[in-house]
Amino acid sequence: MSNAVSSLFKSRFGVRIAVPAVVAVGAVGTALIYPQVVSASSPSLASETTSQVIASAVSPTAKIYSGTVVETSGLGLPSSFVNELSGSTSTSGLSGLMVQALTSGVTTNFWTNYASNLRIQVPSSTGEFDLYASSGSVWEWDSATNTATSVTLPSGTQSQTTSTTSTPPSPSTIADALLANLPAGATVTFASPQYVAGQAAYVLDLAPNDPSSLIGSAQVAVDAATGNVLGVWITPTGGSTPAFSVYYSTVSFTAPSASVYDFTVPTGATVKSVTLGGGGSTSTSTTSPSITHKTIGSGFSAVEVVTGLPQSSSSTTSSLMSSLLASGTQVTTGIGSGTIITTSVATVFIGSNGTLAFGAVPQSVMLADLGQG
Repeated sequence: MSNAVSSLFKSRFGVRIAVPAVVAVGAVGTALIYPQVVSASSPSLASETTSQVIASAVSPTAKIYSGTVVETSGLGLPSSFVNELSGSTSTSGLSGLMVQALTSGVTTNFWTNYASNLRIQVPSSTGEFDLYASSGSVWEWDSATNTATSVTLPSGTQSQTTSTTSTPPSPSTIADALLANLPAGATVTFASPQYVAGQAAYVLDLAPNDPSSLIGSAQVAVDAATGNVLGVWITPTGGSTPAFSVYYSTVSFTAPSASVYDFTVPTGATVKSVTLGGGGSTSTSTTSPSITHKTIGSGFSAVEVVTGLPQSSSSTTSSLMSSLLASGTQVTTGIGSGTIITTSVATVFIGSNGTLAFGAVPQSVMLADLGQG
């Protein structure tokens, strides 16, 4: 994917996720692969060590050029916030997709040539939402509203080279985060091999064994032939069902036809345009606060602290944010006062002074790390 397309994803789809944030959102527990995901039969695979399979997952030997990625979510968000979220957004477009991703799940089809062309399609009961990015031309298509939107990228990104070869969010994104943050006492064993998306796969069981974390264990399916991560199933400590999962239901290792990325505005469609913020050159005011980041702890019980974020006055706080804050508990910590919110898989502190802290830890651990006053 080109740098320009990568910029688009960060702005429109909000996929700029740090490794610790992925762990915080998708906490881990003992997860059985759903029967509808895999074949009833179990493949016979060559004997490998867990270290060998992990090494192949880090450096797969083939690229997945297209496929269908299924994401499911049961993060335990506060019910009041979920109700506000569902009632304040449209069921179509990006806002509707974000609601689905946070509260239930999303199925996404994608095609890429690992250069300048990418297409993402999200089907729904009312139609489909597509994003086409081809050599600097970017379109969004929402069939539910019969609307085509031309997207202009930030100044300076159109002329950048296509040296970046990122892909859409995939199971490997989550797996890399989990494997990179395994605590010293973690154990990795094999579960029974399975067929996932038609591919024979080793299945790794990760058990972090971290008493200070909401993370219990996870299963990672790794393609035996190519080393690609085909699925990740995550459950919070003490849980019996996954709080988060992402897996391929289909994969293809063949580059798609160039025509897949072509988009023509349908006759009668409403045409809009939007220009993303950014700009090729930036300047920083000496009075603007600088954003800083630090990590407290390590492994799956790490807490990430970000300071210097923009502050919103009560008059500009959205109803969604107000609902989220109302669902939490007011606390005073060593980094300031604010609201702390705990789900089944993560705890988040939102400070009134522009501070944000998050981690896959219980509220008690978060407060101890922040130095509760």
